[in-house]
Amino acid sequence: MAHWEIRIPTVTADQRDGVQVFTYSAERCPLQLQAKRQARVDVDSADAIRHRRGADARLDAIKAIWHETYEF
Repeated sequence: MAHWEIRIPTVTADQRDGVQVFTYSAERCPLQLQAKRQARVDVDSADAIRHRRGADARLDAIKAIWHETYEF
């Protein structure tokens, strides 16, 4: 199944870098812009903030990667 992988860099209070990844199916978000917009909404959810342990998300550096199929 085709999908978008949206990678959002993060940085902790003590300046450690990381990345938070969201995936959206091509059915749900056929266009890159739609996937990026959805990731901008989802990154502010309580679950996403808890998952990254409160690290700040760098929304200015979002990267979108298209995948034709899931890799196993």
